[in-house]
Amino acid sequence: MKKLILLILIFTIVQIGKAQQNYCDFEGLKSIRFGFATGQLDTFSLNPAPNLVDSSANCGKYIRSTTLYDNFKIHPYNLLTDINSYANDSLQSPKIQMKIYSSAPAGTSVILQLGTKNDDTYPSGIHSEYIAMTTMKNAWEQLIFDYLQSPTGSLTTSTNIDKIVVLFHPASASRDTIYFDDLTGPSLMAPINVPQLENLPAFKLYQNIPNPVKENTQINFQLNSSGYISLELYDLLGQPVRSLINQNMKTGTYSIPVETSTIPDGIYFYILKRDNFSKTMKMIVLK
Repeated sequence: MKKLILLILIFTIVQIGKAQQNYCDFEGLKSIRFGFATGQLDTFSLNPAPNLVDSSANCGKYIRSTTLYDNFKIHPYNLLTDINSYANDSLQSPKIQMKIYSSAPAGTSVILQLGTKNDDTYPSGIHSEYIAMTTMKNAWEQLIFDYLQSPTGSLTTSTNIDKIVVLFHPASASRDTIYFDDLTGPSLMAPINVPQLENLPAFKLYQNIPNPVKENTQINFQLNSSGYISLELYDLLGQPVRSLINQNMKTGTYSIPVETSTIPDGIYFYILKRDNFSKTMKMIVLK
């Protein structure tokens, strides 16, 4: 009898796992769009500390505003299914999960709200809420969200869910920085009319650190495919100052040291080019 119960439990867990979907792994798999954000949302950021929990090169990054109920919105490409199995207190109910790396102290709450994008008011536009607590600071962890409540006054049914609202450290004015990855939850209703695999940008160029710079700085960039790369430094008049890179490079993350002790104080621009794509960032030299 015990073996039979164990087999049934294993089968249930497997079925729950099959019903879930990773909405975005920041490596090409994507079945969502990012919507309005109260703070600063970067939908393609470098992973600050890859490890066994999250080994991806890329992730999402969010800098919280001082608004008490600061949030950002996620819009799946289609309606979410099987919401009622998540919206209950049963031990066997499936759980929404997300990987988090945060500057906030351990014990910080994270709330997810499932609702409809046709109604951005609370509580009418929210069907159900889920909560998790961080257990560490400046380290990746896998958060598992428990059902919190279905708010009184909700007018949203479980068959009309196409919005996820993320509230990090709600009821706080703290300017926390959050990295996030692999938000996984209810499957999208089939068929998904928008392809899950989207073309990533050829590269992403980041602000040099530190900036302003006295003598030494680092320019970081992410290549999403191999190719010929040039990285050039120009002065405010558009005159070339230094050629930093001109070569073929493989897919990956790079950090290029730049020594500025011989460069006069002023405003400069560095331009990363690959094929027909280019990106310009400003550098300030101030000794």
